[in-house]
Formats: sequence, C-alpha cells, structure tokens
Amino acid sequence: MKLSLNWLKAYVNFSLNASEVAALLTQRGLEVSHITPSIKGNLEGLLIGEVIDCVPHPNADHLKQTLVHVGQEQPLTIVCGAPNVAIEQKVVVATVGAMLHPYPDQVPFQIKKSKIRGVVSEGMLCSASEIGLGPEQDGIMVLPTTLPAGIAANVCFKDALDTILEIEITPNRADACSHLGIARELKAILHLPMVYPSVEAFATDAFTSPLQLGAIDASLCPQYCGVLVKDMVVQPSPNWLRIRLEQIGVKSINTIVDITNFILHDIGQPLHAFDWDQIKGDSLTVQKLPSGTLFVGLDGIERTLTGEETMICDAEGPIAMAGIIGGLRTCIQPHTQRVFIESAYFTPDSIRIASQVHHLKTDASFRFERGTDPNIPLYALKRAVLLLKECIPAAIASEVLSYHPTPINHFKVPLTYARVNQLLGTPMDPIMVKQILRDLEVDITSETDKGFVAYVPPYRVDVTREVDLIEEIARLYGYDALPINNHLATAYIAPKSTVGQAYKLEQEITELLVGNGYTEIWTNSLTKSAYNRTFPTSSLDGLEAVALLNPLSSTTDVLRNSLLFSGLEVLAYNLARNKKDALLFEFGTVYGKKVSTYFETKKLALWLTGETEACNWARRLGPIRLENVRHMVEQIAAKLGITSLTYAPVTHPCYEQAVQATHNGTNMVTFGSVHSSILQHFCIEQPVFTAAMNWKQLLAVQQVAPTYAPISKFPAVKRDLSLVLDQPVSFQSIKDLVQKQGYKTIRTMNLVDVYQGDQLPAGKKSYTIRFVLQDQTKTLEEKNIDKLMQQLMQVFERVLHAIIRR
Repeated sequence: MKLSLNWLKAYVNFSLNASEVAALLTQRGLEVSHITPSIKGNLEGLLIGEVIDCVPHPNADHLKQTLVHVGQEQPLTIVCGAPNVAIEQKVVVATVGAMLHPYPDQVPFQIKKSKIRGVVSEGMLCSASEIGLGPEQDGIMVLPTTLPAGIAANVCFKDALDTILEIEITPNRADACSHLGIARELKAILHLPMVYPSVEAFATDAFTSPLQLGAIDASLCPQYCGVLVKDMVVQPSPNWLRIRLEQIGVKSINTIVDITNFILHDIGQPLHAFDWDQIKGDSLTVQKLPSGTLFVGLDGIERTLTGEETMICDAEGPIAMAGIIGGLRTCIQPHTQRVFIESAYFTPDSIRIASQVHHLKTDASFRFERGTDPNIPLYALKRAVLLLKECIPAAIASEVLSYHPTPINHFKVPLTYARVNQLLGTPMDPIMVKQILRDLEVDITSETDKGFVAYVPPYRVDVTREVDLIEEIARLYGYDALPINNHLATAYIAPKSTVGQAYKLEQEITELLVGNGYTEIWTNSLTKSAYNRTFPTSSLDGLEAVALLNPLSSTTDVLRNSLLFSGLEVLAYNLARNKKDALLFEFGTVYGKKVSTYFETKKLALWLTGETEACNWARRLGPIRLENVRHMVEQIAAKLGITSLTYAPVTHPCYEQAVQATHNGTNMVTFGSVHSSILQHFCIEQPVFTAAMNWKQLLAVQQVAPTYAPISKFPAVKRDLSLVLDQPVSFQSIKDLVQKQGYKTIRTMNLVDVYQGDQLPAGKKSYTIRFVLQDQTKTLEEKNIDKLMQQLMQVFERVLHAIIRR
C-alpha cells in the first residue's frame, strides 16, 4: 500500500523525514519496503522563467525563437516548438545540465546546449508531462504566478513534491489500510495530537429522496447509508485531487469516481457511486440472490452467482456485488447528472467468500474482507458529499438514507498488570501502559491497582483478547526497548542445537551438488491440474493429485504430486532466455492421495540439459547423457554411505529411457530422459535428463557413521576385457555376476567403452570393462592376475555366452 507523507501530515503535524518515519513504522510491525519521491528528480535544475521575446524561427515554420529571463544577467535563447508560447508568459525552464524525468516512467534525459536549425538553444521550455507533473498536454505549462523569474520551480510546485512510502500491510492490520490508520500509528508512537477532518458543515438540501432502502439482511450488512446528489457534472478532478491520487498510483478518472477513491485511501472506507437514473424502481435491497443469477460487473464480464454473494439490488436485479465491484448498468457515464453514493459496512466473511469464488481482488474487497471500521460509513459519506460540493458547487444533496439497527460496540477486554509483566518479562509502569493504550484510542474503565477494563474500538479487529492488548503495549513500547531477562532467556533458549540429522544430511548433499555445478531451485508446491490431465501417470508413486477447494487461480489449483513439471517450468524459462546449459536440483515435498488416504513425502529431484561443461580448450565438449545422471546419483548415494545400488531398466510414460536404482529391493531413485511429448508441451527443444530420489527411503538406509579403511600400501593393477554380448545384456547384470563370484581382489569395475556397429553381428554389442585389482596384504603376482582373468572369461562365456575379443 502506498502512502503520501504530505497526506499523513494533514492528520499529524510531525517534522520527521521519510526515513525516520519508515524506521518507526517498521519497528512497530508495519514494514516500509520502499521510499520514493513523488516526482523523480524533485524538479532539480528547473527555474521559473518569463518569456520576454518570441519570434518565428528563421529556418523552421513550426518553431519559435524565444528570449527567456531566468533571473540571470542575460536572458536565455531557447528554441521552442510549443504552439502556445507567447510573450509575458511565466514558464518552467530546464536549464543546461538539468535532468528531466518525463511522466509517467519514461526514459530520463539531460538538457544540453544545442543548435537547432542554425539557432543555439540554451535550455528547454517544459510541458507538465516532460517534468513528471501530469499526463501529456498540448503545449508548455503556462503558470499563473506572481513569483519572480529565477525562482526554483520546486518552490512553485511544493504541493506536488512529496515522498511516497510503500508499506507491507499484514493481514491482521485492517485498520492500517489508509492514511488515517497510519496517522493513528504515528500519533501513538510520537504522542502527538491528531486532527480529524470536520464534517460539521455537512447539511442536506431542500429536496426529498425518491429512493428508499428496502429489505437489508443485517447478517450481511449491519450498516448501510447513502445519499442522492443531483445537478452533477462529470468533469476532470481539480489538480489537488488528481495529484493526491496519482502520487499513490491511483489513476484519475473524473471528480465523482476520484472522490470515492480518495475517501477509500484517506480513511479506509470504500464507497460506491451509482448512476441514479439507471436504478430501477424506488428502493434498494441488500441480500443474497438465487444460484445461477447472472451479473455483469464494471469490467464487462458476466458472472454466474453461486448464491453466497452479498448483492445490492434494485427492482430489476443486481446492480453491484457488495464490497467488491459495481455493476455495468449503473456505472457513472460522461452524461451522468444524478448519482447515489453508497457507504456501508459489510461483514468480512460474506465479502471474502464472494471474492474467492469469483477470483476478484479490488481495493474495496481488500479492506472489507479484513474488516473495516463499522462506525465510520456515515462520516465517510458526509466527507464525500462535502468534497463533491467543493468541486461541483451546483450539486444538491438529499437527506441521508440510513440503516443501522444495532450499533457495534467496543470490545470489552480485562487486563491485569501482572499478566503484562509476566508476558513481557519485565515490570511495566502502569502509567505508561495506560498512556500507550490511550494513544491507541483505547478507553480505560473500572481501574484498580491490579488492572482495568479496556474498551477497544471495533476498527481494531485484531485486538479482542488480553494477549492482543499486551502485544500492542509491547509493539508501541518497542520490542528493542524491552530489557532481556536472563532467567527467561535460559528457560526458553535451547542449550544446544536441535537441528536434526536429516537436515544436516540435506545440507551436505546440497553442498555436494553445488560443488558439482548444480543450482538449487525452490518452486511452488501448487501447480496446474492440467499437467495431471495431460500426463495422468506423471507421479512415479502413482499418487492422485490433491485438488484445492478454493484455488486462487487455475494455474495453481492442485498440490503437486511430482517435482518433474515445476523443474521443467524453470528450465523452459531459462532456455527461452538462451541459457542452454543447466544443472538444477530441488528438495521439495510432493503430495497425493490413494482412494481416501492422503500422503506427503520429501523428494530430491535433478534436472540436466545441454553440454557437460562450459567451453574448455583442455576438454572435448559433449552433450549430457544418461551416464552423467547415474554418476551424480552414485555420488549422492556414496555421500550417504550407500554403496550397493542395483540398476535395472524400467518403463514409464514420462521417460523415453528410464533406469531404476534399488537397494535391497526398495526403490531409491528413478532417472532417465524426459519423454519428447512432455518436452514439446513445455516448448523445450533439447534433451532433458531427470532423477527423482525418494529422500525418506535414502535417509532410512543411509550410514550415519561412515566407515573408513586405510589406503593399501600394495599397488593396484588394471586389466581390460572386451566382450561381445547379446543386446539385452546390461552392464549391471555383468557387475552382479562378478559380485556373486566373491573375488576379494577386484576393487572396482567400470564400463569404459560400448560399441554397436557394422563390425558386429546383428543383435550384438561390445563392452570394454576395466577391472582394478588390489590385495590389502601383498603385491599381486602376474600368474595370480592371469588366473583370475581366465576365470572371469570362463564365467562370462558360460553364463552370458560372451565372445572374448582378443
């Protein structure tokens, strides 16, 4: 939410600068995220000038050569193309070196001395848009001012110079969603008086409203009031109103609409203006309508009501979705002359339900669904009418139509000093406690030496319990000002780290992956149900996706049951920006259900695409292959102390080539190349490899205490064997066969080459396997090595029907 510093000063007269105000608010829980000037550059380098001569440019039909006095000894010669420039005008002059920041956010530029069609120009006569003061207009600004030439422009436009604070409003602080609400905070923090705009001048004119209030559902709308105003003129807003709104990012539309927006951002009360002549019948009602009723909003979209919405209705049907959006039929038109202005308090639940169902988020719904001040609608309505009459003097207002059967009283909250001291951990001065609460406009009654009863105004919807009051005391007193109680500190701070072993292992694996060139990503647990409809077997665990009851959008309407697609979204984003090589990983939770049982589990996923490494003269580049994924999987398993993974090819519709790694029969990892149909869905045109690891299963079998063995002092020997095998024979089956033989001197065996080609018979392939032999107790002799290799060859020939290539 954006706030104007000058606007706040209209309520509380403080002398702090923007940074000091931001620090105070942030310390009290209202975080100020940005501080920006309302006009970039603050009009620095701009002067008020007087045109003392204006003649046609000697070499251009549409330009003029002017002499402009800016308070210096010699006037400036400035070439100008504006059609309205004339002698004796007061204008805004950008001198040489000034930096202009055009409206709204165009590229800034610096004024330079230049020659235009043979005439030297020593500056620029400015329009409002060129200095950031408003939308583009035809011609330069002509100032009705008596200020002498040479005065800085920021003196003339001091009302437009402001500082804008952007505040992150937490969901519980509905009262802070306006300048009035923030001004109350500053009043309480600084102990300064506050000035509320008076509405004593409000008076109705001598005409009776032909419109009446009909049936109003008090459970939906405890208070409703309105007034009819005629003899209106839909016209642009005066400068002060337009500037106030545009400085906080609200587009100026016309006087009527702008005043309703001004009241909303001023005191936090949304208003709505209806075209009186388009209201059918002689009464308005507030009610729920039957499911299936159609309603067309101001945005032109026709919506089907569910029967839970609070609707404003006339004799023909709905004219507004209460507290959210007005209807198209009764919107303000350029020819509108009579309006009905509505001010009401709607129950937050009814507004929140309708806003969620129709995915409508407006400035009004943002406030109503959090809880507005139930006692301010009439005050807001009177302020709006007074402003309308100020801007349109001919306007005439009827008597106020009001429905307010039951006043909403203050919250009655007992408070004891003992409880305050207990929760804050230090004795608090009772006088200070009461002063803080009175500064927050909390009334204090039934005082005793032990405590009192606080009457909290109903606009503080977050303060209804004793602990809430104590939180307000701590917040206004300042959390940083509360002394640290050593006894409490030792009672609540753990004497040693309670970080679990699982978290430590996760950090170790993260460091391992980052050290191997991987980048960690964090993606949303919410995803598109369309993925599961398009690829219904996308979950490797066979889990059905969990749908949300009230999704915020169609792109995040289910909980993900696989990490695959969120990673592919990240890859697609990077590939579209020419980032062709990527190694990504994520620790993330997946969700799902089988029948009526819900599951959630943590996964570790990898995504690899592009080249194996960056361009390097020392190494030959190559595309990432399945072996690269397996190598990383083995490194992760080894880090966890898991050395005996068994690999087997599997079939899965999301993979073109997939491998499953198991440990003692339990699936640990599935990895492979993503199916081309899925890549095409994400507009990815290069192969992508992925791995999905069951983190819970890996942790269950990992070796917490690693075992160590000394390096053998006896040399290792390498021997290679080339085998011609049938196509279905995998390297894993060869590895399993060797392990069954129980050769203790075989330390490692690796596949170093695979050949498939014309030199081999059909259905055959060639593996070259490298064996590393080593004995821990002695040096291996040549005869023992040859004997072992002969035994291996015999096993391969007998079991695998291999042909040994000599």
